[in-house]
Amino acid sequence: MGLRDWVFGGDETALEAANRLRGTAKESPEEVDVDRLVELSIEPGEHAVSRAAADGITALAEQRPDRLFDHVPELLEATTILEGVGSKQRGSFARALEHVAKEDPSVVAPEADRLIESLEAELEADKQPGSDVYIDPDKAAGLSHAAAAAGVDDATPVLERLRRHSEPTVSDAAREALREL
Repeated sequence: MGLRDWVFGGDETALEAANRLRGTAKESPEEVDVDRLVELSIEPGEHAVSRAAADGITALAEQRPDRLFDHVPELLEATTILEGVGSKQRGSFARALEHVAKEDPSVVAPEADRLIESLEAELEADKQPGSDVYIDPDKAAGLSHAAAAAGVDDATPVLERLRRHSEPTVSDAAREALREL
């Protein structure tokens, strides 16, 4: 029982948990509770929780992408949040998927359809007049590289569309991914 639990008689808040897990992911990635970290990143409830959890996922993906192998569907789900809480972190989750795909392409390949759908949804949302949603360069780049690493040939049409996008990060990543496929 921690001091906070003893003094206040309560459990840690979602933000406290996300911050604790983020720290553990950075310092001791082999010890982090990946299930809880992913849970907080998918259903954050507030922007600060989403940010902290996404930072933890990013740190984990950079150091130990193998720890995220069982969570590819959830990470893809997180890339589809275009508005509201968690929407600003969709690029972080895409970059995490990129690391996972580079570590073991066979883990991401079964989710090829969802990966393509997420990229297409990003492009469609970017085109909507009057919308506050713009393409997330990190998401487009991360998923483009993940598609290439996983050998998702069906992504070629959406990558061609991304290659012609006006955002340099997006077009460069798509061009690179097309070369890798």
